[in-house]
Amino acid sequence: MNCDEIARAFHDDGYTMVRGVFSQQEIAEIERYLDDFIQSIVPNLAAGHVYFEDGPGKPIKAIHNLQQHSSHFKSIARDERLLRLMQSIWPGAEISSRAVMFFGKAAYSGSVAPAHQDNAFQNLQPPEELVCTIAIDESTAANGALCVQRGSHHAGRLPHHPSGVMGFSQTLVTPLDLEQYPEVQLCMQPGDVSLHHTNTIHYSGPNATSRSRRQLGIGYRTTRAKRDEVAWADYQAELSKLHASQGAAT
Repeated sequence: MNCDEIARAFHDDGYTMVRGVFSQQEIAEIERYLDDFIQSIVPNLAAGHVYFEDGPGKPIKAIHNLQQHSSHFKSIARDERLLRLMQSIWPGAEISSRAVMFFGKAAYSGSVAPAHQDNAFQNLQPPEELVCTIAIDESTAANGALCVQRGSHHAGRLPHHPSGVMGFSQTLVTPLDLEQYPEVQLCMQPGDVSLHHTNTIHYSGPNATSRSRRQLGIGYRTTRAKRDEVAWADYQAELSKLHASQGAAT
């Protein structure tokens, strides 16, 4: 793993991929802990920490803050390989892991995640944050691979408005030009890792296949990144309206 090359690609393009970071055995262990989490923890989670699809069986679309309930997921965020990558991206900075999240697209029912920047939710300045995505399943164009727009992080934090989509409640007001900021599909194998900048525009399509597309996401940021509390309050107000309109907080 050439950390300097990875960091250079991340800063230039707003994303990068690293193949084979986690072994087959490590991914199998993540699956076991995830299955146990879904069975034993999810039924007791407070409203707003887990989101479900609207389709039959209501499969899980997203779970937030797994690290608050599981020492195993907390330890994944502290994995020395991931921390080494973070230090290469922000050398000399103090870095913390923000949250461990699960993102799922169940077979035949995984829904669209609209185009957005994570910083529309986090409201950070400077925007020294990224999401590290660990592939549990193979992700392909057909089952809803994450798509990014190369270089879009250089455009800064862009205006968003409510999307009406539970779990992905904000979307871009005006899409960026695909010729200037081309779309790249992050097709991954289990154990691969992708990193995308908090200002990188990203989205994903539906899962129309018989195979699930499950991923863990870990947020990392430097201690220099400070939240715009006014923008954060506005976002929280919009989120509350969405929850109220759906008649639930999940």
